[in-house]
Amino acid sequence: MSLLVETIKVEIGALLNISFHNERMNRSLFEVFGLRKETDLEKIIKVPAFAGKGVYKCRIEYDDKTTKIEFLPYTISSVRSLKMIHDDNISYSHKYIERVNIQRLMDRRGDCDDILIIKNGMVTDSSYANVVFRDINGNWVTPSTYLLPGTRRASLLQRGLIKETIITYRDLKKHTEVKLINAMIGIDDTEGIPVGNII
Repeated sequence: MSLLVETIKVEIGALLNISFHNERMNRSLFEVFGLRKETDLEKIIKVPAFAGKGVYKCRIEYDDKTTKIEFLPYTISSVRSLKMIHDDNISYSHKYIERVNIQRLMDRRGDCDDILIIKNGMVTDSSYANVVFRDINGNWVTPSTYLLPGTRRASLLQRGLIKETIITYRDLKKHTEVKLINAMIGIDDTEGIPVGNII
């Protein structure tokens, strides 16, 4: 079985959104390994001095125990186009290191920067992020048919900054732009991708 991974944004030495990462890690440990733990990542992770400035990605690999913690410099990659890829069997409910099925879909993106995965006609995620769409009223919404329960997505929902809704691939034209969000990328960190750039 592939190891699981948790990715946490470290900004000026601080671990961000940590309660949502604790929740997801504890849920994964129970659902995958049957372990009931109350892991507190702040007690496990020691931020090194070099990560005290700028933005770093803290990457934790684990199974029934933590196997590796590393800190990597991070910059946001530019994504300006998405290719719709239909796959009715794709599943990615836990954040595994092994992503063979998602990479297989990515290999079909052609000249686009990333993909928008459609499952049973429903919009889900990109290859590495949840998605949020600006609707015609200017509100940000996210598909209720996501694949991975993202920590950034959960935080934005809890704070009322986005709302969950049903979005089919035919509904895309009812929106003006899309943004990719994950632990490292907030809703205000990138420019929106025009819906016309979804191929």
